[in-house]
Amino acid sequence: MKLLVALVIVPIGILVLFAVLNALMGPTDQVPTVDTRPVTTSTTTASPPATPPPAVPPAGPGGYVNDDYTVPAPDPNPPDLPMPSTWDDIDTYLNSNPLYAQTVPVPVRCDIDQLDLTKASKSQLKSHFDALTACLMRVWGPTLAGAGFQAVRPTVTIYAGTIQTACGKMEDQNALYCAGDQQVYYASNLPDIIPAKLRGARFVVDSVVAHEFGHAIQARTGILLSESYVQQDDSQSGNDAAANDVSRRTEMQADCLAGAFLQAVAQSTGLSASDEKAVGSLFYSIGDDVLTGDHTIDGDHGWGANRQSWVQAGLTTATVGTCNTYTVPAQNVR
Repeated sequence: MKLLVALVIVPIGILVLFAVLNALMGPTDQVPTVDTRPVTTSTTTASPPATPPPAVPPAGPGGYVNDDYTVPAPDPNPPDLPMPSTWDDIDTYLNSNPLYAQTVPVPVRCDIDQLDLTKASKSQLKSHFDALTACLMRVWGPTLAGAGFQAVRPTVTIYAGTIQTACGKMEDQNALYCAGDQQVYYASNLPDIIPAKLRGARFVVDSVVAHEFGHAIQARTGILLSESYVQQDDSQSGNDAAANDVSRRTEMQADCLAGAFLQAVAQSTGLSASDEKAVGSLFYSIGDDVLTGDHTIDGDHGWGANRQSWVQAGLTTATVGTCNTYTVPAQNVR
């Protein structure tokens, strides 16, 4: 097995890894509504767990699954992320992760208000997104546990202007999951960059946070750090096209996981076909080609049509494996 030299980390090694990733990815990801590339402070190495058989959760009162799950409080001091120690581990985490064998739990109860997020105060936004992460945990907590991983409920920091995070400086009109502290950050003016006709649509802004939570799922299952090493290796080899390809696969997987979450809570939240269409339109609008007007761009997040397609895949999937973007043809993640 080929060992990953950078994975033998002592305190100064952590700083080196931060520096390498920051130099590779920049201090923040300025594409609207998406995340900073991952940075880790973990010193733990671990091989992926064996794949357990998928299980359909038993339904509780009202027909909802996972209703006996106790939603944990947001964790500002989470345990270290699982980290690959060999390239074989990276291959397993990305391509045959035990998470992919899990069944998407449907339906899951989600008690969340229908707040107008374009006019909400910071305190209202905080309450709303804390409730949303509770719903996200009810869907993904037992799912990750079934795959042999530990889910962590992130805190949500609402900010305005520029904020300094463990992943670098974050500008406004944005949202991210930062793997450096395993927390979510949301700019109160993010709706300003959403197309006007979509800003008031139900679940449009919530789907952005669900996408960021998708990165939290990737982080807690070894996917995010594995992708970081592949992207780093490609970039240092001068293969920017390959680095962009693996980045797009990670972003579109998070799109798909956001769609799977919406499918899980659709019954309890009254998610309609028009709501689903609005969410798909949002992800189309933040495609690399749509944002830049360059329909031949080789970007790191993906074309709008593909992003829309992966959200739809999540909305209709039965297993998390449908969201395995790492094994599909390159044109599916352009």
